[in-house]
Amino acid sequence: MSIPNESAPGSRSLFQPASQWLSMLRDRRIGAVELLELHLAQVAKHNPDINAVVVQDLEGAFAAAREADSRSLSEMPPLHGLPMTIKDTFEVTGMPATCGFPFLASHRPELDADPVARLRSAGAVIYGKTNVPPGAFDWQSSNPVYGETCNPWDLTRSPGGSSGGPAASVAAGFAALELGSDIGGSIRCPAHFCGIYGHKTSFGIVPIRGHIPPLPGHLMRPEMGVAGPMARSAFDLELALDVLTAPEQLESTAWSVRVPPSRHERLQDFRVGLLADSSIFAVDANCINAIEEYAGDLRRLGVRVDVGAGPHIDWKMSYETYIATLFQLMAGGTPTPVLQQYVATVGQLAEDDHSYPTRLARALALRHYEYVEVTAKRELLYRQWRDFFSRYDLLICPVMPTVAYPHDRRGHEAPNAIEAGEARTMVINGQPRPYFDGLQWPSVATVANLPATAVPTGRLVDGLPVGVQLIGPYLEDRTPLRFAQLVEQALGGFTPPPTVA
Repeated sequence: MSIPNESAPGSRSLFQPASQWLSMLRDRRIGAVELLELHLAQVAKHNPDINAVVVQDLEGAFAAAREADSRSLSEMPPLHGLPMTIKDTFEVTGMPATCGFPFLASHRPELDADPVARLRSAGAVIYGKTNVPPGAFDWQSSNPVYGETCNPWDLTRSPGGSSGGPAASVAAGFAALELGSDIGGSIRCPAHFCGIYGHKTSFGIVPIRGHIPPLPGHLMRPEMGVAGPMARSAFDLELALDVLTAPEQLESTAWSVRVPPSRHERLQDFRVGLLADSSIFAVDANCINAIEEYAGDLRRLGVRVDVGAGPHIDWKMSYETYIATLFQLMAGGTPTPVLQQYVATVGQLAEDDHSYPTRLARALALRHYEYVEVTAKRELLYRQWRDFFSRYDLLICPVMPTVAYPHDRRGHEAPNAIEAGEARTMVINGQPRPYFDGLQWPSVATVANLPATAVPTGRLVDGLPVGVQLIGPYLEDRTPLRFAQLVEQALGGFTPPPTVA
C-alpha cells in the first residue's frame, strides 16, 4: 500500500520540513516566539498520549526565541529560531540529562554536549528533551524515570529506540528537527518505525562529547557510536549535517572536516545495489515485498537497481565482529563484580550456545590479543566495503526485520538490557526469533563506520510505515543524502501519522 503525499511542499502545515519553517522565519512570515508556541500547542494536544517530550525548559526557550526575533536579517544563523527537541542521551543546559537512569534523574549538566552546542550556536531554540530506554540500549523507549513512549502511528506500538522519543517527536509535529545517536540502529530503527528520515553519520565526523553513555565524567569515545540528525525531509538532514560536522575538540587545533559532494546529481547516474535477503539476516516477507516495490519505483525513475548486489563479505563474520565490538563497549559502564561474574561463567558455556547473554560473556572475557583480532577483522571489512563502493554508489537494505512491533515490557526487571532481551522475541514470518537479532541489519553499516540514511519507502505493512537504509561510502555522507533528496522530490516522502495530523 502506498502512502499518499499529504504534506505538499509550500504548505503551512505544522508538518512541513524545517527548511520551510526557516524560510518563513527569515522572511518574517512567522516569528520564533509564534513558531515555538505553535509547536508547544501540538505538544499539549498529543504528548499526553505519546509521551515523547519528557522535560521542557520553557523559560530558556522563550528567551532564545525572543532573542531570535530581535535579530536583523544579516545576523540570522542557519537554524535561526527553529524549535527543537533533543534526545535525552545528550547533556543540555537547563534540563536534566538522565539517559533513562533513575540515578541520573537529578543530573543537570553545566555544559551543552558538543553537538547540542553547535545546534544552539546555529540558532536552534531548544525547548525539550525526548525519551529513551535506560542506557540507550533497546528498541522500546521506556524507562523508570519518564515511562513509556508510544508510536504516533499506533499507540500500542513501540516508536523504536534508542532515539524513539526523538522519532516520535518529529513524526507527531513536536519538532521538525532532532538530534539522535546510533550504535545499534538507534537513529535508523525509530526513523523506520515512525516513517521519518534519519541519518547515521560516518564515524568520527560529528563530535559526541557530552553524550551518555559513557556516564557523566567518564572521558571515552565509544567505537562505532555516532550522533546524527532526524527530520521529516532528507534536505533537512543535510542542513543539520552541515551544522553538526566538526572535529572532536582535542583535534580541532589541526584538523577540519569536509564532507565531499555527492557522487552524482541525477538519479539515473547512481549505481545502486539492493540486499533484502532473509538468507543473510532475518527480515519479514512483507517488508521484503515493500522494499521490492520501492525498488520498482526507483526503476520507473530510471535508476538501475541490482538485486543481490553487495560486498563480498562473510556476513556471519561481519555480524559476530560487530557484536564482539559492541559488547566490549558495555564493559565501560558495568560494575567490576558484574564483569567478574560474566567472565567466570565463560568456561562453563556450551560451544553451541549462541544466546546473547553468552555472546556478552564471551566478549567481556576477551583478552587484549583476542580483541586485536576483532579489530583486524574490522580492518578487512573496511577494505571489502571500499571495493564494493568502487563499483556501486549505494546499497539499499532493510533497517529492521519488521515494522514497529507492540510494546514489550517483559524483562524490565532484568539486570541489564541483554538479559532483558532474552525475555522477549520478535515475530518474523510468523515465527519467534531472538529479540536482539534486530541488531543484524543495523550492524551492516555500523561495523564498517559507514554512513546510512533511513528513508520512508511510501509503503505500509499492517498500517505501519516501512523504511530502508541507504548505505553509502565511508565519509561520503552526501551521496546517500542526495539520493534520498532526489527520490523525495520525485516520489514524496514523509506523511503525518493519521492520529496526529
